[in-house]
Amino acid sequence: MKEALKVKKWWGENAAELTQSPQNVLADFRKWVEQVLVVSAIRSPKFNTTDKLIIIWKLLWDTKITFQEVESKIEELKEFHLDIIKEKLENVSQDLLDYVAQQFDLFKAHIEFWCVNKQIIPNKENDYLINTQNWSISIIWFWEYISACILSIVINALWEDWISSSQLDLSNITDWIDWNSEQLFRELSERISKRVNSLLEFGVIPVVPGYIPWFEQGIENAIWRWYSDATASMVAVWLSEDFDVTLEVQKSVRGMLSADPRLLENSNTAKLIERLDYLTAKEITWIRWAQAKLLHNQVLRRELQESGIKVYLFDPFREWKWTIISKQKNLDSSWVEFIWWRDKVLVCTVSLWNMSDSWIVFKIFSIVQDYASVDIIWTSETELSFTIDAWLSKNKLAEMSDRIRKSLWIQEDGYENFVRFQENKSLVYCVWQNLSHSLWSLGRAATALASGWVNIEMVSQWTMERAMVFCIRGEDFKKAVNLLHDEFIR
Repeated sequence: MKEALKVKKWWGENAAELTQSPQNVLADFRKWVEQVLVVSAIRSPKFNTTDKLIIIWKLLWDTKITFQEVESKIEELKEFHLDIIKEKLENVSQDLLDYVAQQFDLFKAHIEFWCVNKQIIPNKENDYLINTQNWSISIIWFWEYISACILSIVINALWEDWISSSQLDLSNITDWIDWNSEQLFRELSERISKRVNSLLEFGVIPVVPGYIPWFEQGIENAIWRWYSDATASMVAVWLSEDFDVTLEVQKSVRGMLSADPRLLENSNTAKLIERLDYLTAKEITWIRWAQAKLLHNQVLRRELQESGIKVYLFDPFREWKWTIISKQKNLDSSWVEFIWWRDKVLVCTVSLWNMSDSWIVFKIFSIVQDYASVDIIWTSETELSFTIDAWLSKNKLAEMSDRIRKSLWIQEDGYENFVRFQENKSLVYCVWQNLSHSLWSLGRAATALASGWVNIEMVSQWTMERAMVFCIRGEDFKKAVNLLHDEFIR
Protein backbone atom coordinates (compact mmCIF):
# COMPACT_ATOMS: atom_id res chain seq x y z
CA MET A 1 0.00 0.00 0.00
CA LYS A 2 1.34 3.43 -0.96
CA GLU A 3 2.23 5.88 1.77
CA ALA A 4 0.01 8.99 2.02
CA LEU A 5 1.44 12.33 0.87
CA LYS A 6 -0.09 15.79 0.59
CA VAL A 7 1.06 18.30 -2.02
CA LYS A 8 -0.04 21.66 -0.65
CA LYS A 9 -0.29 24.83 -2.66
CA TRP A 10 0.17 27.36 0.18
CA TRP A 11 -1.81 30.53 -0.09
CA GLY A 12 0.49 33.58 -0.17
CA GLU A 13 -0.84 35.16 3.03
CA ASN A 14 -0.90 31.79 4.69
CA ALA A 15 2.88 31.69 4.36
CA ALA A 16 2.98 34.63 6.73
CA GLU A 17 0.17 33.37 9.02
CA LEU A 18 0.72 29.62 8.82
CA THR A 19 0.65 29.05 12.59
CA GLN A 20 -2.98 30.16 12.85
CA SER A 21 -4.38 27.76 10.25
CA PRO A 22 -6.09 24.52 11.39
CA GLN A 23 -4.59 23.00 8.24
CA ASN A 24 -0.99 23.98 9.07
CA VAL A 25 2.14 21.96 8.44
CA LEU A 26 2.58 20.81 12.01
CA ALA A 27 -0.99 19.40 12.22
CA ASP A 28 -0.32 17.01 9.33
CA PHE A 29 3.23 16.27 10.46
CA ARG A 30 1.88 14.97 13.79
CA LYS A 31 -0.39 12.61 11.83
CA TRP A 32 2.72 11.19 10.11
CA VAL A 33 1.53 12.50 6.75
CA GLU A 34 4.38 13.43 4.44
CA GLN A 35 4.07 16.83 2.79
CA VAL A 36 5.36 18.98 -0.06
CA LEU A 37 4.64 22.72 -0.02
CA VAL A 38 4.38 24.82 -3.17
CA VAL A 39 4.36 28.55 -2.47
CA SER A 40 3.55 31.85 -4.17
CA ALA A 41 5.08 35.22 -3.39
CA ILE A 42 4.36 36.27 0.21
CA ARG A 43 1.93 39.12 0.72
CA SER A 44 -0.28 40.52 3.44
CA PRO A 45 -3.64 42.35 3.49
CA LYS A 46 -1.76 45.66 3.46
CA PHE A 47 1.18 44.75 1.24
CA ASN A 48 0.95 43.05 -2.16
CA THR A 49 4.33 41.94 -3.46
CA THR A 50 3.06 41.59 -7.02
CA ASP A 51 1.81 45.20 -7.09
CA LYS A 52 5.24 46.39 -5.96
CA LEU A 53 6.89 44.31 -8.69
CA ILE A 54 4.66 45.88 -11.33
CA ILE A 55 5.95 49.29 -10.23
CA ILE A 56 9.53 48.05 -10.69
CA TRP A 57 8.64 46.70 -14.16
CA LYS A 58 7.23 50.08 -15.18
CA LEU A 59 10.28 51.92 -13.88
CA LEU A 60 12.60 49.61 -15.81
CA TRP A 61 10.77 50.38 -19.04
CA ASP A 62 11.51 54.09 -18.58
CA THR A 63 14.53 54.92 -20.74
CA LYS A 64 15.56 57.64 -18.30
CA ILE A 65 15.52 55.37 -15.28
CA THR A 66 18.49 55.17 -12.92
CA PHE A 67 19.30 52.43 -10.47
CA GLN A 68 18.78 54.76 -7.50
CA GLU A 69 15.12 55.26 -8.44
CA VAL A 70 14.49 51.51 -8.38
CA GLU A 71 16.58 50.78 -5.29
CA SER A 72 14.11 52.34 -2.85
CA LYS A 73 11.32 50.04 -4.12
CA ILE A 74 13.53 46.99 -3.65
CA GLU A 75 14.43 48.14 -0.13
CA GLU A 76 10.73 48.40 0.68
CA LEU A 77 10.21 44.80 -0.43
CA LYS A 78 13.24 43.63 1.57
CA GLU A 79 12.02 45.26 4.78
CA PHE A 80 8.56 43.69 4.36
CA HIS A 81 10.02 40.19 4.11
CA LEU A 82 12.42 40.73 7.00
CA ASP A 83 9.55 42.00 9.16
CA ILE A 84 7.64 38.76 8.51
CA ILE A 85 10.55 36.73 9.90
CA LYS A 86 10.85 38.99 12.94
CA GLU A 87 7.10 38.77 13.54
CA LYS A 88 6.99 34.98 13.43
CA LEU A 89 10.22 34.21 15.27
CA GLU A 90 10.72 35.40 18.81
CA ASN A 91 14.52 35.03 18.89
CA VAL A 92 15.51 35.45 15.27
CA SER A 93 19.27 35.28 14.73
CA GLN A 94 21.10 38.04 12.94
CA ASP A 95 22.72 35.46 10.67
CA LEU A 96 19.27 34.49 9.45
CA LEU A 97 18.31 38.07 8.67
CA ASP A 98 21.67 38.66 6.99
CA TYR A 99 21.12 35.64 4.73
CA VAL A 100 17.76 36.94 3.49
CA ALA A 101 19.18 40.45 3.09
CA GLN A 102 22.00 39.02 0.96
CA GLN A 103 19.46 37.48 -1.41
CA PHE A 104 17.94 40.92 -1.95
CA ASP A 105 21.38 42.43 -2.50
CA LEU A 106 21.96 39.82 -5.21
CA PHE A 107 18.67 40.79 -6.82
CA LYS A 108 19.63 44.47 -6.71
CA ALA A 109 22.85 43.62 -8.51
CA HIS A 110 20.86 42.10 -11.37
CA ILE A 111 18.56 45.12 -11.52
CA GLU A 112 21.57 47.43 -11.66
CA PHE A 113 22.94 45.37 -14.53
CA TRP A 114 19.66 45.86 -16.42
CA CYS A 115 19.66 49.59 -15.79
CA VAL A 116 23.24 50.01 -16.98
CA ASN A 117 23.17 47.76 -20.04
CA LYS A 118 19.54 48.18 -21.13
CA GLN A 119 19.80 44.87 -22.97
CA ILE A 120 17.25 42.73 -21.19
CA ILE A 121 14.22 44.58 -19.92
CA PRO A 122 11.86 42.21 -18.06
CA ASN A 123 8.10 42.49 -18.19
CA LYS A 124 5.12 40.22 -17.66
CA GLU A 125 5.30 38.91 -21.22
CA ASN A 126 8.98 37.99 -21.41
CA ASP A 127 9.89 37.31 -17.80
CA TYR A 128 9.64 33.54 -18.21
CA LEU A 129 12.09 33.68 -21.14
CA ILE A 130 14.88 35.29 -19.16
CA ASN A 131 17.91 33.02 -18.81
CA THR A 132 19.16 32.98 -15.23
CA GLN A 133 22.52 31.66 -16.42
CA ASN A 134 23.40 34.76 -18.45
CA TRP A 135 23.66 37.27 -15.59
CA SER A 136 20.01 38.05 -15.51
CA ILE A 137 17.29 36.74 -13.24
CA SER A 138 13.56 36.11 -13.53
CA ILE A 139 11.76 38.67 -11.36
CA ILE A 140 8.75 36.44 -10.67
CA TRP A 141 10.90 33.43 -9.88
CA PHE A 142 13.05 35.42 -7.43
CA TRP A 143 10.15 36.44 -5.20
CA GLU A 144 8.71 32.95 -5.02
CA TYR A 145 12.23 31.65 -4.33
CA ILE A 146 12.46 34.13 -1.44
CA SER A 147 9.00 33.06 -0.25
CA ALA A 148 10.11 29.41 -0.18
CA CYS A 149 13.27 30.40 1.67
CA ILE A 150 11.37 32.34 4.36
CA LEU A 151 8.68 29.69 4.81
CA SER A 152 11.27 26.94 5.34
CA ILE A 153 13.07 29.18 7.86
CA VAL A 154 9.86 29.82 9.79
CA ILE A 155 8.92 26.10 9.87
CA ASN A 156 12.36 25.11 11.13
CA ALA A 157 12.46 27.78 13.82
CA LEU A 158 8.89 27.74 15.12
CA TRP A 159 8.36 24.14 16.05
CA GLU A 160 10.02 21.14 17.63
CA ASP A 161 13.50 20.05 16.66
CA TRP A 162 12.15 16.96 14.94
CA ILE A 163 10.44 18.88 12.14
CA SER A 164 12.71 19.90 9.29
CA SER A 165 12.07 21.88 6.10
CA SER A 166 14.17 23.00 3.15
CA GLN A 167 13.54 25.16 0.10
CA LEU A 168 13.96 23.65 -3.34
CA ASP A 169 15.84 25.70 -5.92
CA LEU A 170 14.29 25.35 -9.40
CA SER A 171 16.33 28.09 -11.07
CA ASN A 172 18.15 25.67 -13.41
CA ILE A 173 15.46 23.02 -13.78
CA THR A 174 14.67 23.75 -17.44
CA ASP A 175 18.05 24.09 -19.23
CA TRP A 176 17.68 22.59 -22.74
CA ILE A 177 14.06 21.42 -22.70
CA ASP A 178 12.54 21.59 -26.19
CA TRP A 179 9.50 19.32 -26.47
CA ASN A 180 5.80 19.48 -27.04
CA SER A 181 3.29 20.10 -24.27
CA GLU A 182 2.88 16.54 -23.00
CA GLN A 183 6.60 15.73 -23.11
CA LEU A 184 7.43 19.02 -21.44
CA PHE A 185 4.99 18.39 -18.60
CA ARG A 186 6.30 14.86 -18.08
CA GLU A 187 9.97 15.82 -18.16
CA LEU A 188 9.59 18.76 -15.80
CA SER A 189 7.45 16.66 -13.46
CA GLU A 190 10.10 13.96 -13.33
CA ARG A 191 12.95 16.41 -12.75
CA ILE A 192 11.19 18.26 -9.93
CA SER A 193 9.96 15.05 -8.32
CA LYS A 194 13.50 13.62 -8.21
CA ARG A 195 14.63 16.67 -6.27
CA VAL A 196 11.59 16.51 -4.02
CA ASN A 197 12.16 12.81 -3.31
CA SER A 198 15.78 13.47 -2.38
CA LEU A 199 14.47 15.57 0.54
CA LEU A 200 11.52 13.33 1.46
CA GLU A 201 13.88 10.37 1.89
CA PHE A 202 15.52 12.18 4.81
CA GLY A 203 12.25 13.24 6.42
CA VAL A 204 12.56 16.85 5.23
CA ILE A 205 9.51 18.87 4.09
CA PRO A 206 10.36 20.34 0.63
CA VAL A 207 9.21 23.91 -0.01
CA VAL A 208 8.94 24.46 -3.78
CA PRO A 209 8.79 27.92 -5.43
CA GLY A 210 5.65 27.94 -7.56
CA TYR A 211 7.16 29.76 -10.54
CA ILE A 212 9.54 28.01 -12.93
CA PRO A 213 11.81 30.45 -14.81
CA TRP A 214 13.10 30.43 -18.35
CA PHE A 215 12.49 28.12 -21.25
CA GLU A 216 14.88 28.45 -24.16
CA GLN A 217 12.13 27.87 -26.71
CA GLY A 218 9.45 29.61 -24.67
CA ILE A 219 6.43 27.93 -23.09
CA GLU A 220 3.51 30.15 -24.10
CA ASN A 221 2.20 27.77 -26.76
CA ALA A 222 3.04 24.62 -24.84
CA ILE A 223 1.65 24.96 -21.34
CA TRP A 224 0.91 28.65 -20.88
CA ARG A 225 2.49 30.69 -18.12
CA TRP A 226 3.51 28.66 -15.10
CA TYR A 227 1.54 29.44 -11.98
CA SER A 228 2.08 27.90 -8.56
CA ASP A 229 -1.24 25.99 -8.86
CA ALA A 230 0.03 24.33 -12.04
CA THR A 231 3.43 23.60 -10.50
CA ALA A 232 1.71 21.89 -7.57
CA SER A 233 -0.31 19.79 -10.02
CA MET A 234 2.84 18.79 -11.90
CA VAL A 235 4.63 17.74 -8.70
CA ALA A 236 1.58 15.74 -7.56
CA VAL A 237 1.37 13.80 -10.84
CA TRP A 238 4.84 12.31 -10.68
CA LEU A 239 4.88 11.74 -6.93
CA SER A 240 1.65 9.75 -7.36
CA GLU A 241 3.73 6.95 -8.87
CA ASP A 242 5.31 6.35 -5.45
CA PHE A 243 2.75 7.84 -3.03
CA ASP A 244 -0.99 8.02 -2.43
CA VAL A 245 -1.16 11.74 -3.29
CA THR A 246 -3.83 14.33 -2.59
CA LEU A 247 -3.48 17.89 -3.86
CA GLU A 248 -4.58 20.74 -1.60
CA VAL A 249 -5.00 24.14 -3.25
CA GLN A 250 -5.43 26.82 -0.60
CA LYS A 251 -7.15 30.11 -1.43
CA SER A 252 -8.81 33.05 0.27
CA VAL A 253 -12.33 31.68 -0.31
CA ARG A 254 -13.88 28.49 1.01
CA GLY A 255 -13.92 26.68 -2.34
CA MET A 256 -15.82 26.91 -5.61
CA LEU A 257 -19.07 28.80 -5.13
CA SER A 258 -22.33 28.58 -7.06
CA ALA A 259 -22.01 32.24 -8.17
CA ASP A 260 -20.08 35.39 -7.42
CA PRO A 261 -21.46 36.57 -4.03
CA ARG A 262 -20.86 40.19 -5.02
CA LEU A 263 -23.42 39.82 -7.80
CA LEU A 264 -26.18 38.22 -5.76
CA GLU A 265 -28.83 40.31 -4.01
CA ASN A 266 -28.14 38.24 -0.91
CA SER A 267 -24.47 37.28 -0.95
CA ASN A 268 -25.06 34.63 1.75
CA THR A 269 -27.04 32.52 -0.72
CA ALA A 270 -23.89 31.66 -2.69
CA LYS A 271 -23.48 27.94 -2.09
CA LEU A 272 -20.28 25.96 -1.69
CA ILE A 273 -19.98 23.33 -4.44
CA GLU A 274 -18.85 20.39 -2.34
CA ARG A 275 -17.99 17.88 -5.05
CA LEU A 276 -17.20 18.05 -8.77
CA ASP A 277 -15.85 15.63 -11.33
CA TYR A 278 -12.77 16.63 -13.32
CA LEU A 279 -14.55 17.59 -16.54
CA THR A 280 -17.23 19.72 -14.89
CA ALA A 281 -14.60 21.57 -12.85
CA LYS A 282 -12.57 22.07 -16.01
CA GLU A 283 -15.65 23.47 -17.77
CA ILE A 284 -15.93 26.05 -14.98
CA THR A 285 -12.25 27.04 -14.85
CA TRP A 286 -12.08 27.49 -18.63
CA ILE A 287 -14.95 30.01 -18.72
CA ARG A 288 -13.16 33.28 -19.18
CA TRP A 289 -13.11 35.56 -16.12
CA ALA A 290 -14.90 32.93 -14.04
CA GLN A 291 -12.97 30.96 -11.42
CA ALA A 292 -9.68 30.72 -13.30
CA LYS A 293 -7.99 32.77 -10.58
CA LEU A 294 -9.48 30.50 -7.97
CA LEU A 295 -8.14 27.36 -9.64
CA HIS A 296 -5.84 27.73 -12.63
CA ASN A 297 -7.07 25.63 -15.54
CA GLN A 298 -3.68 23.91 -15.89
CA VAL A 299 -4.22 22.14 -12.56
CA LEU A 300 -6.77 19.71 -14.02
CA ARG A 301 -4.54 18.47 -16.80
CA ARG A 302 -5.10 15.10 -18.42
CA GLU A 303 -2.09 13.68 -16.57
CA LEU A 304 -3.64 14.53 -13.19
CA GLN A 305 -6.97 13.03 -14.23
CA GLU A 306 -5.30 9.82 -15.39
CA SER A 307 -3.49 9.58 -12.04
CA GLY A 308 -6.84 9.91 -10.23
CA ILE A 309 -5.51 12.53 -7.79
CA LYS A 310 -8.17 14.17 -5.62
CA VAL A 311 -7.97 17.97 -5.51
CA TYR A 312 -9.15 19.84 -2.40
CA LEU A 313 -9.86 23.54 -2.89
CA PHE A 314 -10.40 25.50 0.34
CA ASP A 315 -9.62 28.36 2.68
CA PRO A 316 -7.05 27.05 5.20
CA PHE A 317 -8.69 29.00 8.01
CA ARG A 318 -12.08 27.27 7.55
CA GLU A 319 -11.75 23.72 8.76
CA TRP A 320 -13.65 21.01 6.84
CA LYS A 321 -15.12 23.41 4.27
CA TRP A 322 -13.87 22.63 0.79
CA THR A 323 -14.58 21.64 -2.80
CA ILE A 324 -13.41 18.15 -3.74
CA ILE A 325 -12.57 17.54 -7.40
CA SER A 326 -12.10 13.92 -8.40
CA LYS A 327 -12.73 11.31 -11.05
CA GLN A 328 -16.14 10.45 -9.62
CA LYS A 329 -19.18 12.38 -10.77
CA ASN A 330 -21.62 13.56 -8.12
CA LEU A 331 -24.71 11.53 -9.04
CA ASP A 332 -26.82 13.49 -6.56
CA SER A 333 -26.39 16.61 -8.67
CA SER A 334 -29.49 17.03 -10.82
CA TRP A 335 -29.62 20.80 -11.37
CA VAL A 336 -27.41 23.80 -12.03
CA GLU A 337 -24.45 24.09 -9.68
CA PHE A 338 -22.57 27.06 -11.10
CA ILE A 339 -23.75 30.30 -12.74
CA TRP A 340 -21.48 32.88 -14.34
CA TRP A 341 -21.73 35.75 -16.76
CA ARG A 342 -19.72 37.80 -19.21
CA ASP A 343 -20.77 41.29 -20.16
CA LYS A 344 -19.46 43.55 -22.93
CA VAL A 345 -20.03 40.95 -25.60
CA LEU A 346 -20.69 41.58 -29.28
CA VAL A 347 -22.74 39.24 -31.51
CA CYS A 348 -21.78 38.94 -35.17
CA THR A 349 -24.31 37.41 -37.58
CA VAL A 350 -23.54 36.36 -41.15
CA SER A 351 -26.53 35.50 -43.36
CA LEU A 352 -26.08 33.75 -46.70
CA TRP A 353 -28.42 31.68 -48.80
CA ASN A 354 -25.94 28.76 -49.08
CA MET A 355 -24.63 28.76 -45.48
CA SER A 356 -24.89 24.96 -45.34
CA ASP A 357 -21.93 24.59 -47.74
CA SER A 358 -18.94 23.28 -45.76
CA TRP A 359 -16.42 25.83 -47.02
CA ILE A 360 -18.51 28.84 -45.87
CA VAL A 361 -17.89 28.39 -42.14
CA PHE A 362 -14.19 27.77 -42.76
CA LYS A 363 -13.93 31.02 -44.73
CA ILE A 364 -15.65 33.05 -42.01
CA PHE A 365 -13.57 31.82 -39.08
CA SER A 366 -10.28 31.92 -40.97
CA ILE A 367 -10.92 35.70 -41.22
CA VAL A 368 -12.28 36.18 -37.69
CA GLN A 369 -9.23 34.53 -36.10
CA ASP A 370 -7.15 37.51 -37.24
CA TYR A 371 -9.24 39.87 -35.10
CA ALA A 372 -10.74 38.20 -32.04
CA SER A 373 -11.39 34.93 -30.23
CA VAL A 374 -14.82 33.36 -30.61
CA ASP A 375 -16.72 32.18 -27.54
CA ILE A 376 -20.16 30.84 -28.51
CA ILE A 377 -21.50 29.81 -31.93
CA TRP A 378 -25.09 29.42 -33.18
CA THR A 379 -25.91 28.05 -36.64
CA SER A 380 -28.87 27.48 -38.94
CA GLU A 381 -29.30 26.71 -42.62
CA THR A 382 -29.02 30.38 -43.60
CA GLU A 383 -27.29 32.13 -40.70
CA LEU A 384 -24.21 31.83 -38.52
CA SER A 385 -23.93 33.87 -35.30
CA PHE A 386 -21.03 34.02 -32.87
CA THR A 387 -19.85 36.16 -29.95
CA ILE A 388 -16.60 38.07 -29.59
CA ASP A 389 -15.31 40.62 -27.08
CA ALA A 390 -16.78 44.10 -27.52
CA TRP A 391 -13.40 45.81 -27.03
CA LEU A 392 -12.58 45.38 -30.73
CA SER A 393 -12.45 48.86 -32.29
CA LYS A 394 -15.06 49.98 -34.83
CA ASN A 395 -12.37 50.27 -37.49
CA LYS A 396 -11.31 46.67 -36.92
CA LEU A 397 -14.93 45.51 -36.93
CA ALA A 398 -15.52 47.29 -40.23
CA GLU A 399 -12.35 45.77 -41.66
CA MET A 400 -13.32 42.26 -40.53
CA SER A 401 -16.89 42.51 -41.89
CA ASP A 402 -15.62 43.90 -45.19
CA ARG A 403 -13.24 40.96 -45.59
CA ILE A 404 -16.08 38.51 -44.87
CA ARG A 405 -18.30 40.18 -47.47
CA LYS A 406 -15.60 40.09 -50.14
CA SER A 407 -14.63 36.50 -49.33
CA LEU A 408 -18.23 35.26 -49.58
CA TRP A 409 -19.32 37.66 -52.36
CA ILE A 410 -22.05 39.11 -50.17
CA GLN A 411 -24.04 41.91 -51.78
CA GLU A 412 -25.83 43.24 -48.73
CA ASP A 413 -29.58 43.52 -49.31
CA GLY A 414 -30.71 44.01 -45.71
CA TYR A 415 -32.86 40.91 -45.73
CA GLU A 416 -31.24 37.72 -46.95
CA ASN A 417 -27.52 38.40 -47.35
CA PHE A 418 -25.71 40.52 -44.75
CA VAL A 419 -23.02 40.85 -42.06
CA ARG A 420 -24.35 42.52 -38.90
CA PHE A 421 -23.13 43.30 -35.38
CA GLN A 422 -25.26 43.57 -32.25
CA GLU A 423 -23.58 45.42 -29.39
CA ASN A 424 -24.20 45.50 -25.64
CA LYS A 425 -24.86 41.80 -25.11
CA SER A 426 -24.09 39.50 -22.18
CA LEU A 427 -23.63 35.77 -21.79
CA VAL A 428 -24.96 33.83 -18.80
CA TYR A 429 -23.53 30.35 -18.21
CA CYS A 430 -25.21 27.47 -16.36
CA VAL A 431 -22.99 24.48 -15.55
CA TRP A 432 -23.82 21.17 -13.86
CA GLN A 433 -22.77 17.57 -13.96
CA ASN A 434 -25.82 15.71 -15.30
CA LEU A 435 -27.45 18.00 -17.83
CA SER A 436 -28.43 15.19 -20.18
CA HIS A 437 -30.34 13.47 -17.34
CA SER A 438 -32.06 16.63 -16.02
CA LEU A 439 -35.63 16.90 -17.30
CA TRP A 440 -37.06 20.29 -18.28
CA SER A 441 -33.88 22.16 -17.33
CA LEU A 442 -34.00 24.48 -20.34
CA GLY A 443 -37.71 25.12 -19.77
CA ARG A 444 -37.14 25.96 -16.10
CA ALA A 445 -34.35 28.38 -17.01
CA ALA A 446 -36.44 30.08 -19.70
CA THR A 447 -39.43 30.38 -17.35
CA ALA A 448 -37.26 31.87 -14.60
CA LEU A 449 -35.78 34.47 -16.97
CA ALA A 450 -39.19 35.31 -18.43
CA SER A 451 -40.54 35.98 -14.92
CA GLY A 452 -38.08 38.87 -14.69
CA TRP A 453 -38.72 40.07 -18.24
CA VAL A 454 -35.27 38.94 -19.38
CA ASN A 455 -35.47 38.08 -23.07
CA ILE A 456 -33.36 35.16 -24.35
CA GLU A 457 -31.95 36.20 -27.70
CA MET A 458 -29.93 33.04 -28.31
CA VAL A 459 -29.22 29.84 -26.39
CA SER A 460 -26.43 27.30 -26.78
CA GLN A 461 -26.03 23.97 -25.06
CA TRP A 462 -22.26 23.55 -25.12
CA THR A 463 -22.24 19.81 -24.59
CA MET A 464 -25.21 17.62 -23.85
CA GLU A 465 -23.58 16.72 -20.57
CA ARG A 466 -22.50 19.88 -18.79
CA ALA A 467 -23.48 23.41 -19.80
CA MET A 468 -25.85 25.80 -21.53
CA VAL A 469 -25.35 29.47 -22.32
CA PHE A 470 -27.88 32.27 -22.81
CA CYS A 471 -27.26 35.44 -24.78
CA ILE A 472 -29.24 38.38 -23.37
CA ARG A 473 -29.22 42.18 -23.33
CA GLY A 474 -26.12 43.58 -21.67
CA GLU A 475 -27.96 45.43 -18.91
CA ASP A 476 -29.89 42.30 -17.83
CA PHE A 477 -27.00 40.09 -16.77
CA LYS A 478 -27.17 40.80 -13.03
CA LYS A 479 -30.93 40.20 -12.96
CA ALA A 480 -30.48 37.00 -14.98
CA VAL A 481 -27.85 35.60 -12.63
CA ASN A 482 -30.10 36.21 -9.61
CA LEU A 483 -33.18 34.71 -11.31
CA LEU A 484 -31.33 31.53 -12.31
CA HIS A 485 -29.61 31.26 -8.94
CA ASP A 486 -32.97 31.51 -7.16
CA GLU A 487 -34.51 28.92 -9.47
CA PHE A 488 -31.82 26.24 -9.40
CA ILE A 489 -29.67 26.78 -6.34
CA ARG A 490 -31.18 28.90 -3.59
